[in-house]
Amino acid sequence: MQTQMRGFVVCLIVLGPVLASPAAFSADGNLQSVLARMDKAAAEFKSMTSQVTYLQHTQVLGEDDSEAGTVTMKLVQPGEVQGRVDFTSPDPKIITFEKRRVQEFLPKIKTLQVFDLAKHGEQLDNFLRTGFGTSGSELAKVYEVTLLGTENGTVHLQLIPKSADMRQYVQKLDLWIPEQGDPYPLREKISEPSGDYRLVTYTGLKINPPMQPDALQLKLPPGVKTEYPGK
Repeated sequence: MQTQMRGFVVCLIVLGPVLASPAAFSADGNLQSVLARMDKAAAEFKSMTSQVTYLQHTQVLGEDDSEAGTVTMKLVQPGEVQGRVDFTSPDPKIITFEKRRVQEFLPKIKTLQVFDLAKHGEQLDNFLRTGFGTSGSELAKVYEVTLLGTENGTVHLQLIPKSADMRQYVQKLDLWIPEQGDPYPLREKISEPSGDYRLVTYTGLKINPPMQPDALQLKLPPGVKTEYPGK
């Protein structure tokens, strides 16, 4: 179970402070407007790339750890995405996701770890596309969506999974998207039942940029050891 949990948390990487003013909103009307903008954007989404920073908070230790790199994602077919994160600090590593399989390459020790997460199927598909390529209508089917307010030109949405299975891994998601223009998240907060959370910040986001066919492929040097945790 611990290996499955670790693989699922690694998968969350591929992809995700609360200062709100609810009194300023006619919440239902504004929420419907935001979801409609996401419907329109989803119909046009093919790929994305961005600089990204991940802050991982571990509740029991009261510690924060940060990683930074570049994330790339593309829509392979309706309902299926392929992703890659190239971490540059504090340590180099590459994580890829394709067809419900996660690969984590650790160049310092020349090791590739492969996680088969097919058993989490639908939960993963729903999660990975949140914010990029998911329509507002789809979000409303999978999550209880609440508009909490605005902050510095962004709209703050809170998403609570309707599925009990998904809530084993993700208690809630918070998305901050621009009030105007393309409704893609500038920041995501992924909260787990344990109290741990991951705060994801995107900068220099590009939607549908030119991309080489092999941009997401993992090219390994000779001599890499492959491990299959949990098998």
